[in-house]
Amino acid sequence: MNTPQSAIIPDHAQAGIFIEADIAANRTDDIKTACRVSLDALTALKARFPDDILGMTIAFGSKAWATFGHLEEGREIKPFPEMGNGLAPSTQHDLYIHIQSLRQSAAYALAQSVLGAFGDSICVASEEHGLRLYQDRGLDGFVDGTENPQGDEKIREVAIIPKGPDAGGSYVLLQKYLHDLKKWDAVPVAEQEASVGRSKETDDEFSRDVRLPDSHLGRVNLKENGVGLKIVRRSLPFGKISGEHGLMFTAYCRTLHNIEAQLLSMFGDTDGKTDLLLRHLSAAVSGGYYYAPSLERLQNL
Repeated sequence: MNTPQSAIIPDHAQAGIFIEADIAANRTDDIKTACRVSLDALTALKARFPDDILGMTIAFGSKAWATFGHLEEGREIKPFPEMGNGLAPSTQHDLYIHIQSLRQSAAYALAQSVLGAFGDSICVASEEHGLRLYQDRGLDGFVDGTENPQGDEKIREVAIIPKGPDAGGSYVLLQKYLHDLKKWDAVPVAEQEASVGRSKETDDEFSRDVRLPDSHLGRVNLKENGVGLKIVRRSLPFGKISGEHGLMFTAYCRTLHNIEAQLLSMFGDTDGKTDLLLRHLSAAVSGGYYYAPSLERLQNL
């Protein structure tokens, strides 16, 4: 029982759908059935569109996960805590559905089938559709996800619980960030680069001796006992040009500790220094922690 769900390992998705929902009272059995039906829909669409690398993760908040009774699995999961005196709000929900693909049409078709399977057993709280921009850049113009582990084996090592009753599972973060691009575009490129810790055009990482301690890289490139606290990012830009836009930041890890350590550093809870991107560009408007069980456990909740 150690097969990861299928939106975790594949890299370089071009389209993503991010759905959070709450479970209606006394509908646990319906949720179990909907998960199985959703996996069947995924299998059918992957057979129809094999080149689209369609993947899906269904994950649960701590309260929802406890209702299934598998308390020896996903033992680190907990509600998302507010951080940075409100800079990172908690908007925890029961259910997170993450769909990604090389084509938007496949992701959309799967989302239709999945929400149809869950029906009124859930109440959708948020739904956002993301897309990959040119050269894997974010709306800020910088390459996104450069620090990601490369290769399936390395990704699995970082993202997937390796052994024990929850082998194949993963801890998941979802945060929605809104970007103020007018404010960001008024910042000189050199100052943007200093805030990120990388060059904008060539994506070269600044050395530690010149990197600002409150740059984004300075906040999230962390080590404990000489070992890097790695996570696997599956984030995508989202939104409308004329409306709200930003980044749907989602990340997977074999331990919730690595995710939370980076967030506490970004939002100033570690040493009082906050990420410069929060000053110049981004505002977090949501935050939720989820546990994604293995594929086998999802089929047999």
